[in-house]
Amino acid sequence: MFIGWKIRFNFAHYFRLIVTTFFSTKNKSVVGATVFFLFVQVLVADEVSQNIKTWTSKAGTKIKASLISAKHYEVKLKTKEGKILSLHPHKLSEDDQEFVFTKFPLTKIAKSIIGKRIIIDDQGSTVTVVFQFNEDGGFEFGTEESGKIIKEQEGLIYKIKGLEVEIFKGQEKTNRLKFYNSLTKIGDTLSFGLSRTMVNGKIISLEPAKPF
Repeated sequence: MFIGWKIRFNFAHYFRLIVTTFFSTKNKSVVGATVFFLFVQVLVADEVSQNIKTWTSKAGTKIKASLISAKHYEVKLKTKEGKILSLHPHKLSEDDQEFVFTKFPLTKIAKSIIGKRIIIDDQGSTVTVVFQFNEDGGFEFGTEESGKIIKEQEGLIYKIKGLEVEIFKGQEKTNRLKFYNSLTKIGDTLSFGLSRTMVNGKIISLEPAKPF
């Protein structure tokens, strides 16, 4: 109701301004440009107002903001005061996550690997490699020996770009993985490494992520 009254007020304000401009200028083309500009401003203001909603975190905190953009690792919100907030979508409530990815759908590859553990048979050695893409954006990897997984490194995150996944430790890129199919499945080839000559492996297991 409040938004509707605000929009009508804006239209009335701009209409009076246009009429005043029309009768006070001899150059009528200026009026046409003014009308177009003001009309666009009203539409933009209306769209921003309608996008403002109350967001709830998993911790229960709430904030009113509009959704600007979203990727699998970052959601950007803009408050009514104009402040830009960036956070991982996993920190939002389940309902808000669903809202975000309705507006900005995940890619097929993201849907197929986020929240999954992928076990690779390294074709260049006898080592079995484990990659895990946690829902909170964390990346874990290790090697499997005698049924036990030895974790290799802590504090890693991942970013999906096309069919490649970049692995970071802070701001430093430490590894990358290359998929050859957007719908990941057992039997697919997966390449990994930073050098031009990447190591190839075959996916032998695809299962839900779980603690190492």
